[in-house]
Amino acid sequence: MNLWKLSVGILAAVKSVWTRGSPFAALTALWPTNEDGKYIIQAEGIRLAFTNHGAALTNLWLNNTHGEEIDIVLGMDDARDYPQQSSNPYLNGVIGRYAGFLSGASYEVDGILYNVTPNAHNGTSLYNGGEKGWGRQTWDIAVHINNSITFVLFDNRWNGFPGIFASCVTHTVTPYEWRIAFGVTPLLKAGPINLSQQVFFNLDGFRPNSSETVLNHKLHLPVAGMRFDVDDRGIPTGDIRSSRERKDFDFWSTSKSIGEEIQKQRSSFDVTYALSHKPFGDKEDDPVAILSSHLSGITMELYTDQDALHVHTWDGGLKLKKDQGEGKVSQHGAISLEMQDWPDAVHHPEWRHRKTIWGMDGLFTRFATYKFLVNGQ
Repeated sequence: MNLWKLSVGILAAVKSVWTRGSPFAALTALWPTNEDGKYIIQAEGIRLAFTNHGAALTNLWLNNTHGEEIDIVLGMDDARDYPQQSSNPYLNGVIGRYAGFLSGASYEVDGILYNVTPNAHNGTSLYNGGEKGWGRQTWDIAVHINNSITFVLFDNRWNGFPGIFASCVTHTVTPYEWRIAFGVTPLLKAGPINLSQQVFFNLDGFRPNSSETVLNHKLHLPVAGMRFDVDDRGIPTGDIRSSRERKDFDFWSTSKSIGEEIQKQRSSFDVTYALSHKPFGDKEDDPVAILSSHLSGITMELYTDQDALHVHTWDGGLKLKKDQGEGKVSQHGAISLEMQDWPDAVHHPEWRHRKTIWGMDGLFTRFATYKFLVNGQ
């Protein structure tokens, strides 16, 4: 290790500890990136690229049924462009400390009401962690090897949340498989946790002669027979509705095209489903979502121990990456399957025995695994 790299690492460590309280900045400064400022992990049949801005996934390359390597997620070519992204969270980043809406911009722990800094609905609610949500932060990197990378973040009372929450997110790839492991250690004060990783998929990768949208993709949600009701602002009401067989929002009874459902709704698709896991089953065994495209021959299966799934399509407006073509991503150009906890659960005590507040007596851990199947592979 030369003196210049050592000096850069020391300076980065001092700056990070001073501004973000992270002791991992020295390691981050030493892990190599490619020419686009991205961190690469790979295994047989799969390559992923990340930026530490929001710990966001920037690329996911697979070979389609024709043997072409395609990039099947939205993103940007240069990692240095992510801090200028105005969406919340950063595109394909971690959603936290609390995914979705926290209505009233407050929550209660042991009879004490804590107010947080709102960023939605004219100051009456907090969305995806707030203006300083984890998808808007610079994460440090504890480990980066050929097939795995671990991002770490120390949330020191951001957005009005009390206490320090130490979080790590590890991404690991094995042949045609990508696994995410979430872990959060609350320090000093207890508080709500609801984590997710936002990823927008288009299994055709916007290749020539393929559809520009995911309307022809087929989706199956075999354990999502119920969904959460929301008010006209999108905040959960606490009611849970049934998605009746062959009726609106039904993806559980059989797979069907996303376009078929959107045509019924006559709008963008944006629904949070309750996941009915088998009571004694292993959540590693049964997928909660299956997305497929006959054009690329790719099928993606999602497994998770989370209890809700936020499904929504892209609204449009992002420039395609250089290996995806020219122009912009159209409306319904991609779909996101965000695993998370029941939405706004801290305000619904009627959902008995759900652990929504985490303190120093418990480590928050969750997982998500994407398995990819390609026709002819």
